[in-house]
Amino acid sequence: MKRIGLSLAAIAAALVALVLIVPSLAPESALRDALTRQIVALTGRTPQVDGPVHLSWAPMPTLLVEKVTIPGGEGMPPLLAADKLQGSLNLIPLLVGRIEVSGLMLKRARIGLTATKANNHSWDFKTGVLADAADGHFDKAMPISSLRLIDSSIQYADAGSGQSTSVSIEDATLAWSGLTNAMSATGVINWRDRNAEIAISLAEPASLISGGKSDARARIKGEMLNLNASGTVDGDGKLDGQLSAGGTSLRETLRWLGLPLPDGSSLAAFEVQSPLTVDSTGISLNDVQLSLDGNEAEGSLLVQLAGDRPKISGTLAADTIDLTAYSDEAQRAGSIPKQWREDRINIKGLLVSDLDLRISAGETVIDKVKLGRTAATISTHDGLFEFALGEAAAYGGTVNGNLTLKNVGKGVEFTASGNFSSVEMGKSLVDLFGFHRIEGAGEGTIEVTGTGATVADLLRSLEGRADISVANGALVGIDLADLMQKIEKRPLSARFESGYGGRTTFDTAKASFKIAQGMAKTTDCRMENGSLSVTLAGQTNIALRSLDMAGMANWSDGDGADPFHLPFRVYGGWEVPVVEPDTEALIRRSGAAAPLLRSFAKPGQDVTQDSATSLPASSAQ
Repeated sequence: MKRIGLSLAAIAAALVALVLIVPSLAPESALRDALTRQIVALTGRTPQVDGPVHLSWAPMPTLLVEKVTIPGGEGMPPLLAADKLQGSLNLIPLLVGRIEVSGLMLKRARIGLTATKANNHSWDFKTGVLADAADGHFDKAMPISSLRLIDSSIQYADAGSGQSTSVSIEDATLAWSGLTNAMSATGVINWRDRNAEIAISLAEPASLISGGKSDARARIKGEMLNLNASGTVDGDGKLDGQLSAGGTSLRETLRWLGLPLPDGSSLAAFEVQSPLTVDSTGISLNDVQLSLDGNEAEGSLLVQLAGDRPKISGTLAADTIDLTAYSDEAQRAGSIPKQWREDRINIKGLLVSDLDLRISAGETVIDKVKLGRTAATISTHDGLFEFALGEAAAYGGTVNGNLTLKNVGKGVEFTASGNFSSVEMGKSLVDLFGFHRIEGAGEGTIEVTGTGATVADLLRSLEGRADISVANGALVGIDLADLMQKIEKRPLSARFESGYGGRTTFDTAKASFKIAQGMAKTTDCRMENGSLSVTLAGQTNIALRSLDMAGMANWSDGDGADPFHLPFRVYGGWEVPVVEPDTEALIRRSGAAAPLLRSFAKPGQDVTQDSATSLPASSAQ
């Protein structure tokens, strides 16, 4: 215990002597010289000190300096400018009157990393320990072993490429005790108004500076992104290693990175894992495992950064892809019946890079729609977004098609084409449109174009045509043959019997639609089944999802003599359209009721004409 007391007394005496002696040995000019000497030894550049310099003793001996600047090179802004600098002093040299700074803490510092058009850099050093390390000489000690930045910033500007960015630093520390030792940096930064914790380490930084290689690790934990990367990096900046990254919203992460994506509920939680190669040309993910919006896929991706625009290419394969979240964004949330969104279409986020992505899936789900094995290509180039669906299995048949989007004026130009074959129409129409009235094996083609600022406007502008045929099918919800036999016997009572049901089967059905201003019109829809034939004429409003059509069912006996005609209507929404006989036409067929109807007719009106033989009035736009 006595020895411990003597030791403490000796330390206290040394500190007292230090406080009494050093101030007389270290005037302000000596302190300036000591700081200048160590910065020159490290960087080869002479700092400028415009503020006072003095020593502080509590809690440890510290050099306090204000207004320090380190030049950045000829014609460049300063490499560093700090409002306040604190230097931790080594105690042992201080006892013998020598001032040595072991570490620096900078407050409100601005670090400028500048590249000129001539490819000169503010961080290229001609003399000093860092320059010696770049030449492969590692025999000198590090003049300063640590650097701490508080409330500071790093600004990067490349005059050649025009790229620039700025990172705010709340509190970060760089530790590098010797040229042959490892380097590490940890702290909290803020970039584009989002905080992140960072940790970076280099096993052999001196080797890296001199053009060799070093193992490296990096970790980012923040509001927008969690990332871990490790591997080997060389003097040219090439990294070979592993990447693991993820976040709660890919949409918000891409916005944070500068992509102008619109609001939406898709592009949410994501995870990426892959071997990683990064070099001057771009980023390669050679065996990527991707999770996005609950979908799992694997493949390879290449991001090329050289040139005016980044280029992304690759292939992804998945067992199942669910695209429901993406299709729902084209419709107004919570609307019943479903309505198209009225806010502006924004495809700028799709066009920020040149994209060539090939996607395949064993099954593709879009709300209730399910496709079998599918292959598709997504590409962007020259301001054009293209989606090409290869032959996909669907409802017992196949479908394929193409879709393009392009900004024009204040809106978006849309084109689409496709065809389908041997598709089971009953199930597919129910799943796709909620339409419950047609069954059979269908085939057809469709071609449309449109321009609009919103999805609804675009649909209201559609122009094109569609040709559809259905074999061995049925009109569901009404048995026209049975109904016609009843009406032939009792025209009035049949109309007011209980609700209709059943099916009207047919061998073939064909229709051609001309699409103009969002209205699909037909005059030649026809269904045939032996003694029964049905014709339809009318239109469907694509934007409003509504039908307004008139039909005529024709039935005759075996020898074709004395045919019977029944007019009927199909109208209402796609989800639950109404199919019913034409009321007025039924009354006209009743000998007893026709005189009553004539008493209400306008002068000159022909009440014997079936209303369903003419096209219905246009639906509301």
